[in-house]
Amino acid sequence: MANRTAPALELRDGDRSELERLTRAATVMASTAQRARIVLLAADGVGNQVIADTVGVSRPTVNLWRDRYVERGVRGLADERRPA
Repeated sequence: MANRTAPALELRDGDRSELERLTRAATVMASTAQRARIVLLAADGVGNQVIADTVGVSRPTVNLWRDRYVERGVRGLADERRPA
């Protein structure tokens, strides 16, 4: 069975401009910019493996950030607090 391409991610109102800003801002952590790039590519209908290859992450990582965006929006792209 061939892998199916995930459907394009639907962005919330106003999020595209915020995600684009995150990819360009000098004061944003590189990891946050990378996550924003993943979400933007997913919204443009790019396949998960192509996104992974383009951004330099694994396909499960692409799935993680797609899911996190769906659950929490742009705020979900920030690092979560971790126990010490």
